[in-house]
Amino acid sequence: MNTKESRTESLVYAYKNGLYVNLTSQCPTACTFCIKFSWKHQYRSHNLKLTHEPSVAEVLEAAGNVSCYQEVVFCGYGESTYRMTEMRELSDAFRQKGIGRVRLNTVGLGDLINKRHIAPELGSFLDSVCISLNTADPQQYIELHRPLPAFRDKAFESVQNFIRECVTHVPETVVTATDLPGVDIEAVQRMAASLGAQFRLRPYLDNYESM
Repeated sequence: MNTKESRTESLVYAYKNGLYVNLTSQCPTACTFCIKFSWKHQYRSHNLKLTHEPSVAEVLEAAGNVSCYQEVVFCGYGESTYRMTEMRELSDAFRQKGIGRVRLNTVGLGDLINKRHIAPELGSFLDSVCISLNTADPQQYIELHRPLPAFRDKAFESVQNFIRECVTHVPETVVTATDLPGVDIEAVQRMAASLGAQFRLRPYLDNYESM
């Protein structure tokens, strides 16, 4: 672990050509592979543990000049679909600043969180949705993602329905799987294809990355 951890919360952070928005600390899962636990909410010298839910104005102020970025990505250590209204407002604001692509990285339980189908709304302001599925086995899904009790029984079915709807409403839908021991990656890839989505394998992050 890097000993020079940031103590000031980061509402936004840069990675490659993207500006990442850290919109909430709320999450419907406690995934066994989530690096927020082993990395103590740090990411590349940014502290992503929020002390409050930031306003749209706070995020825009933190972002500053965004002309150097190719895309904005809603992705922190929380689940951004808890804040649908703020995502829409920020997407509109960033597009007005010249951002041409807006993406959401999500665990895919936004329908259960919001108690409604959200893909049509997401499709009205997003260009891409990346959904962390990680397994095609329902029992392994529970073991890996550890959904909160309110979501546990319906989580695996709900995320599949969410993927189907995103394929219909969002220009790009990508299912991801982390390269974990004991996971049948080919089965996840087949499930993604059966739902109409693209597939991407993600590396398992272990050692803390300070840079």
